[in-house]
Amino acid sequence: MTRTRPRTNVEFIVDLMEFSAHGALIQAFVLQALTQYAQKVAAANPEALDTNLVSGHAWHGCALEVQRKLSQHLADSARKV
Repeated sequence: MTRTRPRTNVEFIVDLMEFSAHGALIQAFVLQALTQYAQKVAAANPEALDTNLVSGHAWHGCALEVQRKLSQHLADSARKV
């Protein structure tokens, strides 16, 4: 089947997480990458993150949200084991 539109970011991430040549290991890689980048951004001064496209405060807020949600997700996953 020929794709008539580009994949959305969500579709891309789902494809990456579910159909990797490296199997489920890719999921750990993606979560680790999110963790490390969120830590770096959360530790930065929000004003230093300002760009012409994105408010540094908003970018910083995204990092804090990712940290909070990852922490909760990992805690929930640990309780299931």
